[in-house]
Amino acid sequence: MSQSRVPGRPRSETSRDAILDAAFKLLVERGYDQLAIEAVAKEAGTGKTTVYRWWKSKAELAVDAFLHATTDELRLPETDSACDDFRAQISDLGELLRGPRGQALAAMLGGARTDAVLGRALGERWLGPRRRWGYERMKRAAAAGELRPGVDPQAALAVLYGPLYTPLLFGGEVPCDAAVRAYLDIACAGVFLSGA
Repeated sequence: MSQSRVPGRPRSETSRDAILDAAFKLLVERGYDQLAIEAVAKEAGTGKTTVYRWWKSKAELAVDAFLHATTDELRLPETDSACDDFRAQISDLGELLRGPRGQALAAMLGGARTDAVLGRALGERWLGPRRRWGYERMKRAAAAGELRPGVDPQAALAVLYGPLYTPLLFGGEVPCDAAVRAYLDIACAGVFLSGA
């Protein structure tokens, strides 16, 4: 839930959920640039003022709508194998990004190029936590001697996640499960000592 709710009379959770569902639907159908608070209010069967009581901007609403639609939160595994952890997390991410949630994220990534508020909100609430997990997990893998000699952890992360995020940025389709496994076989063999 957005922490920047404008004070006023309490709003019902049913109304809030209807607004988030409507915003997500329109985000997928129209993209971020064409997302309008008025259209969201109409789709949700509420007034524009009600939407603005919950959210100060369409950027905050879009990110909340995406997170609301992503209730099956991605695992950030912590086992004794970094290779297994990244395989599990990236497979889950691929599943999440196929279909409407991937379309919504792609729309927001495109919108973040020109909307700094959206970029910050998306970075802080979606990308940041996952990026931090990846960096920390890769650092622990390096400290534990799980990486191949000479592997740069940041480059390794780019190689592991690139096949999922690149299509989102360039209008392609997120690879199917079999393709993700094939990419991971190659990437993990190059990054981790136990990846082959």
